[in-house]
Amino acid sequence: MLRGRLSPALCVLLIALGVATTSFAANASTCGGKAPSSVTTAKSMGDVYNQLASDGDESFPSYVAKLTYGTGDFAFTWQSHHSKYESQHSGPNVDTVVHTIAGPTVDVPWFNPTDETDELRAERCVGFLRMYAGVGYLTTASNYDYPLGYQHIRGPGVGVERYADNTRRWDLFTALYYYPYARGGYGSRTLAFSTVTFDGGFRWRVASSGGVLFGLYQEIRELHPGTRVAQTVRVAPYLGYQFKL
Repeated sequence: MLRGRLSPALCVLLIALGVATTSFAANASTCGGKAPSSVTTAKSMGDVYNQLASDGDESFPSYVAKLTYGTGDFAFTWQSHHSKYESQHSGPNVDTVVHTIAGPTVDVPWFNPTDETDELRAERCVGFLRMYAGVGYLTTASNYDYPLGYQHIRGPGVGVERYADNTRRWDLFTALYYYPYARGGYGSRTLAFSTVTFDGGFRWRVASSGGVLFGLYQEIRELHPGTRVAQTVRVAPYLGYQFKL
């Protein structure tokens, strides 16, 4: 299984937040007139690594969707990443061996797990490189439950984001959010996870109403306080279109 750690991403996030906060007073006005209001739809073509799959290739209808409303120096965003993949197995009619979070190993018929991560964000422009800093709320959903995994976790976080400038032919976008304590039920237990999400790439404006996106979504989710038990890693390039509102 691919292994990931939260520490490097968290360090980058803290540095970015520090720079952004320092720059806010003098530079917030640089986002004026560049409201990022848009709708994005994209096909996700990545991989999922967890207790169900050591390399779960995303299949149809895996997608990325995003809705952003900008007003003045503020932006409000909903983003969703949905993955459908096959559980790990060595061929048709072969069971999937799952090393459960609870400890025991169980065999189940192979199936198509689905995982979805949704984020709500409220942000304010801080001016530095047209960056926004804000707070987020994460929720996840899946089509499997105890003992194979958990259906939902929820929790607040903080992060930074840069939206592509609609007035430029080519421009970069990126977002990095950290959710230190997202909780969810696993049987009779309550689990707490630390999660980092990253989304970045570039947009090519092909019309006044929008442009093509070439992006990469990444997520590292691990059981608090940092153990790799029940770790989920998602690495998902995507291709889509952004409609300017």
